Amino acid sequence: MLKLLMVDDEQWIRERFSERIPWSEAGFTFLGAASGAEEAIGMIERNMPHVLLTDITMPNMNGLELAAYVRKRWPRIRIVILTAYGEFEYARQAIELGVDNYLIKLAQTPAQILDACRKVAESIEQEMDVDQKLAMRLELEREKEWQRKRQWTEYVLENEGKGDQRLLSEEWFGSLHTASYLVDFTLGWRLHPEFGQAAPQTDAIMLFQRQLAEELERKMDLKLGDGCKLTLLPLRQMRLGLLVSSMQPVNAFYLKQIAMIALDALKAHELAHSYLHIGDLRDLGKRPLDEKQLGHMLREGLDRLAAYFYKSDTSMIGKQAAPLRRLDSDVSREWIANMVKALQRGNVEAFRESASLMIAWTEAPIHPADLLRITKQIFQPELVQLPDAVIARLYEIDQLETWEEFCGWWTETMNTISEWLKERFQPPTAVRKEIQLMCRYIREHYMEDMQVAELAKLVHMHPSYVGQMFRQEVGENLSDYVNRVRMEKASELLENTTMKIYEVSSAVGISDYRYFCKVFKTYTGFTPTQFKSKHS
Repeated sequence: MLKLLMVDDEQWIRERFSERIPWSEAGFTFLGAASGAEEAIGMIERNMPHVLLTDITMPNMNGLELAAYVRKRWPRIRIVILTAYGEFEYARQAIELGVDNYLIKLAQTPAQILDACRKVAESIEQEMDVDQKLAMRLELEREKEWQRKRQWTEYVLENEGKGDQRLLSEEWFGSLHTASYLVDFTLGWRLHPEFGQAAPQTDAIMLFQRQLAEELERKMDLKLGDGCKLTLLPLRQMRLGLLVSSMQPVNAFYLKQIAMIALDALKAHELAHSYLHIGDLRDLGKRPLDEKQLGHMLREGLDRLAAYFYKSDTSMIGKQAAPLRRLDSDVSREWIANMVKALQRGNVEAFRESASLMIAWTEAPIHPADLLRITKQIFQPELVQLPDAVIARLYEIDQLETWEEFCGWWTETMNTISEWLKERFQPPTAVRKEIQLMCRYIREHYMEDMQVAELAKLVHMHPSYVGQMFRQEVGENLSDYVNRVRMEKASELLENTTMKIYEVSSAVGISDYRYFCKVFKTYTGFTPTQFKSKHS
């Protein structure tokens, strides 16, 4: 799979290319989206892409300057220029620089963007010699094999001991069937903040995991000695399971040597920290290992490694680490419900009060898996409206590896959301005059049937661009803003007049009474009848 990196200083463009284009289905590994040329250069130095997509108009170093720099330093990287309408002079300069394609980023569909990238990929493959093509084919086979292992380990971990007690397959675990003893190691790591300041993509994180596994396999083969075999398994995104089988019992000194080889291998990479747990020596002669037992072993290793969350000053997680408290389903549901309701109702005080529970220190620390799971369930964009600044940081949740990082993330998120909630019901102070004109028009004509095309015509812009720009400037979708204005007016009418609910619905431009009731409850937390009774 060819590796691809994109660069654009506009967040919503980065999100569009990151989330809405099925890169992996088209045979690409999407390494991430950098916000500027300097960040892109750092990412290229760490993991060189085959294809670079870069915007032209960026601060400091623009896209053409970046293209010239990349062309000189890494001549094999293919470059596709991204830009907006009307910058044809830039296109001419890009062609002179020898870029491989030129796309107007707001005019192309995801399919057209992928098609342009495939053409670049074809030209790359045509220039490859036989050895390079063979190497790429072998790389693809290794990637497919690693994905199969990932799917299998996820299945085993998720079954929680309820799966079949099937013996392990010969394909991956043949050495375990002939060995007498087994020790499991669980290896974890934290990404360095500079790994990719613009959301390091799952593809890039997974690629690093596989490459690290291959590196460890090479190094361990030289150190394990006769009678010992290594089996590596992917565990989630930033964990590896290392199974060392042997014919003879192994002592603690030997196990520590293996552990240090694994930790030393990680030191060469740009990681914030790495840590490891050594499991018990198991006698395989008494009972053959099956899927259920291995799943229990892997889960136990991950649970032990979770102790690092609260004690991040060590690389070796001891077996004596105190077990972490698990949250029961009732407590989890209560925490989630309280914060979701506060967000839906725009209640700053209730949100901060509920959110403070997430970072309240207790004598019996909560298992980080529960804390991260609850955090992700709270901030589901389909459940609650969120400011762009928070949406852009949701990817970080899976990468919070310490209590300090977790508290820092929550503190910043609480402050961002609190300020956003306070400002939501104030007239937006958009930078662009077009947005100000649209907001004024919406507030004056909320009772009418408004279409995006009509608003776009008002400000002389293309309809497909208006919605994206509105969200970037105001912090919410155009349709959500219209509904919010309408619900503000509906609340005023229900509170201050004797109008019937269906009359209020019609007065704010919503002819469907049931839809009006649904939207009103989403924005206020009450049905129109409840709201009217409360304020009567």
